[in-house]
Amino acid sequence: MKLCIIGHPVSHSLSPAIYGRFFEKIGIDATYEAVDILPEEFAAKIASVVQNFNGFNVTIPFKEKIIAHVVSQVEPPLSAINCVFEGRGYNTDWIGFGKPLLERSIAEPVMVIGAGGAARAVIFFLRKAGVKRVKLLNRTLSRAEKIKEEFEIPGRFEISVFPFQSIREVASRSMSIVNASSLGMNGEETGITSEELVGMSLVYDLIYWKTPLIKLSNDCGVETVLDGRDMLLHQALENLRIWGLPSGEVFEKAFWEVVQ
Repeated sequence: MKLCIIGHPVSHSLSPAIYGRFFEKIGIDATYEAVDILPEEFAAKIASVVQNFNGFNVTIPFKEKIIAHVVSQVEPPLSAINCVFEGRGYNTDWIGFGKPLLERSIAEPVMVIGAGGAARAVIFFLRKAGVKRVKLLNRTLSRAEKIKEEFEIPGRFEISVFPFQSIREVASRSMSIVNASSLGMNGEETGITSEELVGMSLVYDLIYWKTPLIKLSNDCGVETVLDGRDMLLHQALENLRIWGLPSGEVFEKAFWEVVQ
């Protein structure tokens, strides 16, 4: 079986090492590689990926663009695909994001940073989980407004949109924070300070290493601090199910050997 992850950039991805370790442990003939595609070359190269790989994962910035090239199995209004198998597209991000939260109450309002495919998965889960108030920040307001238009249910699920520059003010009026953007991937600060994090119930950064936001949240005693490794694990288990591969304890062991 040939598998891969596509995106730009993908050199930081841990997935090839994780799946490679897993395939070695269970002794199956399968490969998983990283395929970096420049955004301007996506349309020309995606057909070859679909034809030459049994399945693949999709990361930034192609989770929405891929929809036109596969048969979507995604429930509206999610409109983002991160897992493909035999030409059919799925979203395992929302499941991966949500699994670590199922046994926890989510304090509101929830501030979500970002308006790409990952943010759509986050908001999709929050809506399913019964959260009623979300504050959405993004540098490009039109993308955030589009999510509000597609996901909001007046009176039941309210989304307020804010410019990124107001991040400290919005954080100070939130009880949970989710970073669904790439901010922090290269060590950048979000702009959130310890002042806003005092009394915060949840900080969940989807980047899967210790970002400045994660470090600051731990230092400030935030009640629950999660990083992208939690999401990556549960998303990967769902990928394996879709690809018809075994999962369970052997995969989890391989996963933590690579990411810890």
